Amino acid sequence: MSFVLEKMFRNLECALQPHSVSETNPCAGRQPGCSVRAIIASWRTTMSILKTMRSLTRITIAVILAAGLFTVANAQQSPYVTGSTVTGHVFCADTNAPARFAKVQLKPTEGDHGGEDFMKSLTENIEKIAAKNGETSPVKPPAEDKKQAVDVATKGMTQALDMMNASTVGLDGEFKFAGVKPGTYYIHVLYPGYIDSYSQFSDADFTSTDPAVRARIAQVPTVIVTGTDSAQATVRIERGAAISGRILYDDGSPASGWLLSTIKPGSLDSAADAASVTMNQALAMSGAVQLAKTDDLGHFRITGLAAGDYALRATLIATSIGITAANIGDGGSGINLAVYAGNTFDRATAKAISVSAGEEYTGADIIIPDRSLHNITGHVYAKSDSHTLNVGQVILTSKSNPGLHLMAVIRDDGSFHFEYLPGGITYTVNVEDAADGKNSPDATPGFMGIHFPHPEILHKYGTDSTDVALGEANIDSVRLTVAQTDWKPSATKPGATVEPGDLLKGIIEAGSNGKP
Repeated sequence: MSFVLEKMFRNLECALQPHSVSETNPCAGRQPGCSVRAIIASWRTTMSILKTMRSLTRITIAVILAAGLFTVANAQQSPYVTGSTVTGHVFCADTNAPARFAKVQLKPTEGDHGGEDFMKSLTENIEKIAAKNGETSPVKPPAEDKKQAVDVATKGMTQALDMMNASTVGLDGEFKFAGVKPGTYYIHVLYPGYIDSYSQFSDADFTSTDPAVRARIAQVPTVIVTGTDSAQATVRIERGAAISGRILYDDGSPASGWLLSTIKPGSLDSAADAASVTMNQALAMSGAVQLAKTDDLGHFRITGLAAGDYALRATLIATSIGITAANIGDGGSGINLAVYAGNTFDRATAKAISVSAGEEYTGADIIIPDRSLHNITGHVYAKSDSHTLNVGQVILTSKSNPGLHLMAVIRDDGSFHFEYLPGGITYTVNVEDAADGKNSPDATPGFMGIHFPHPEILHKYGTDSTDVALGEANIDSVRLTVAQTDWKPSATKPGATVEPGDLLKGIIEAGSNGKP
């Protein structure tokens, strides 16, 4: 793996997961201040916000914003539209009524590489900025979890680009596309409560040669575009099944604000799960993904399901307790909770639910066993004299759950904090990028009042790890001890690195010939 790709993974990690600031890791845990709608609102404002992002749970929003801006910038280059016109109608099969204000997308049958093309542009821009900073030495290949996160981001970019190119269905059910290139396209319809036949298949399915899979794919409506004549298509969409219920805490109070999704029964956690959850939240802003969320009474309803077996997952992502814009650099991964049907935090034991075509399945309640959630806290010490360190991060993983990967920032007092972890599990904590840092006393808040710490690195330290068996109570005495390395400050200006905002800015400028 080249240096360029590793730089991309390093910055994707910074963007997907908040980190503390150091000379080798200048990405502070920051959160975005805008939604996908900012694509239309203001190019300059969006770029300012992108520059403030330093968080791998938040790359998804940056990616979608940039993908949208990239599409708009390239579209503005064409003084006229060339290609065929595709028109048609979408009707609901159960009512025969038009699918008013649904979204229609055309997906080429030979494959869609929009996300991959965007990632290529991102990589090329990384190379340019890295060369400018004089960083050209090769590094080791990225870990598998980072590869999976990048795959999720790439797929999300494709979905974001698709929404920018989607056509809205009118009150009479009509849709229209202009400037369509010759080819055969799947007709992809997004309408709440109805089955999206195209999304029932994975990328592997579309390239499969299995006759049974090909027969199922053949049921997805298509349209052939010649490039000279107009094309027409009429699509009828089927109402899907629905699953509804309530989410409650174990004292009986409603759990509001939790997101519900379906997963395959018996499936295991993966490193891409956290990125997928965040990506879907971001994509939901544009309508590319429909999310179910509990209301103030804990009620939820998941719609548009094809007949089959499902397990339910409820997730909640929040900042750590006591973390605000003033100290967001201490935030780390924050609170990441996932509970499954069957009232369990264990995905492997999630209860399966079977639904038939169009069925309304009710009573799929989940009780969150929150009394079994506990905290792990500790400190990081220097091996030489046992003083606490104030820069770096501690990573928490579990052999029983390969998808678990949380990060806590080492705070000024040397402490690290992991909140609300399921008990009965042995976790591994490992310190990374530990250092002594000198904070500037006159640090001032940055964009939107967010404080970004930029400590001067004095000494760097190695790593240390330990296993922590979390039972039925909090653990607050974990001790990690690290030895000082022979690192010396370099002449490189601190912070001279590739940042997500700068990477995306270069791509957008390239797409718009440098014009905002």
